[in-house]
Amino acid sequence: MVVRDELLVILDLNAGVIRGGVGVHDLIRAPQIEVSTSCGRRPSTAPYKIDDYVVGHLWTAAHNAGEQLEVVETMSVGRTGLEVKDWVGLEAIMRYVFHVGLPLPRPPLAHPCLLSLPPHLPPVLVDQFHALLFERLLVPQLLVATRPFFAAAAAGVLSAVILDIGNRNEGSEISVVHENQVVEGATMRLPLDEGVLDDWTALKLLEEDPDLPRKISPEQELGPGQLAGALRSVVASLKAGDVIGFASPAFAATKEEAAAEDGELDIAKALVEGKVKDIVSKKKGKKGADGEDEGDFVEVPHPLNTAAEALRIGPARHRYLEPLFLPHLLAGLAPSASPAAALLGLGEYEGREVLHAGVQEMIGTVVEQVDDLEERRAVWEAVVIMSAGKVANNKALGPTLIPLLKPFTIDPESGSESQPKTLRYARTPEYFSEYKERGGELGCFLGGCIMAKLLIGDLQSRLFMSKVDYTSFGPSFYRLLDKYS
Repeated sequence: MVVRDELLVILDLNAGVIRGGVGVHDLIRAPQIEVSTSCGRRPSTAPYKIDDYVVGHLWTAAHNAGEQLEVVETMSVGRTGLEVKDWVGLEAIMRYVFHVGLPLPRPPLAHPCLLSLPPHLPPVLVDQFHALLFERLLVPQLLVATRPFFAAAAAGVLSAVILDIGNRNEGSEISVVHENQVVEGATMRLPLDEGVLDDWTALKLLEEDPDLPRKISPEQELGPGQLAGALRSVVASLKAGDVIGFASPAFAATKEEAAAEDGELDIAKALVEGKVKDIVSKKKGKKGADGEDEGDFVEVPHPLNTAAEALRIGPARHRYLEPLFLPHLLAGLAPSASPAAALLGLGEYEGREVLHAGVQEMIGTVVEQVDDLEERRAVWEAVVIMSAGKVANNKALGPTLIPLLKPFTIDPESGSESQPKTLRYARTPEYFSEYKERGGELGCFLGGCIMAKLLIGDLQSRLFMSKVDYTSFGPSFYRLLDKYS
């Protein structure tokens, strides 16, 4: 069976967004479409039909035209992971991806498909995804595997611990991959995600500059929900501009250690790129007209009025990643915690369970669940960080996490309890130019492109299902194949 690379369809799915692309060539492109898993639904009576749903730019156009639509969240993340709440709505979104969003050169029945899903899903749910793509979208071949597997493939490792940070209200998941297989039982979900980090940073910005509400809305006082929304938009602009690093008083020693390890490489790179003066000027700080040090400030667009003067944001933005490592700090977001938190009015944090273990301790706990000692050693050789949103693109995240994991990576046969194993931060290689700045965010999609090119149509590996297999043996036939998920 010969599969033409230009016909391959790659889909990366999580609770909040579906990323898709068609064609895998020598130069692997970024996704051609990113569509929300939320959609609009016209007033109708159940059972709902495909035509009742409005998706993507069609949803935006209908909303702008004043059409009244019910917002439908087709998927969500529960305590056990991904849940599909509306299969008809999800089918409508998939049809939009295939028929509107992707520039398919042929009908879907001519395009083999790879689908990346979150790990540890119930088999019946994976069966339903097979049924959706084979019966409703009519794809000819389908390979379904998990996001950790594809993230490891993009980073070029066979074994690793995978941290997958979700979008708002999705939480995060820690998984283990050994020799290209996700280890069942070695997993943990935690209530930390990108939305939590955004809210924490909004609070820090408000504490740093109490005049921010007046600068955002000089004529009318913003309510708690309005202010929180505006500050979240500010944080989104900071992330989009890549001006959030990581500087926390609690991790000053960790940062110095990471800088010492990478110092020569950074200096050499700066010399080659001619950026030495820029680095020196940043270290010294910019000088204002009066000669005073302006410090570490950046400007971002006004969140409510694009024509208004830009906002000046200070170094508090660099505390963005703190709750990942010190989750007890999130108690400070409760409206009763401080006057600044009361202004934000984020009631969902009032009475929230306080976590006392950060991702570093949780990763250590998950890897300890790998019973085989040799497997555990192999897993500890690499850490891969990915995200549904932009947080995994943060260049400071990996270098901060790796030193914090060293106490958990003791080699039991080293003869010394203080002798750590080698542990590295595995990320997308920089020669994938379109992924250079978005490797953490798009790593699963890149890994899907790589593995689709290698595996779909490969009769020796036989990791994909064909429509003939599905028709003859049913949606559970994939469980008889050598599984990578």
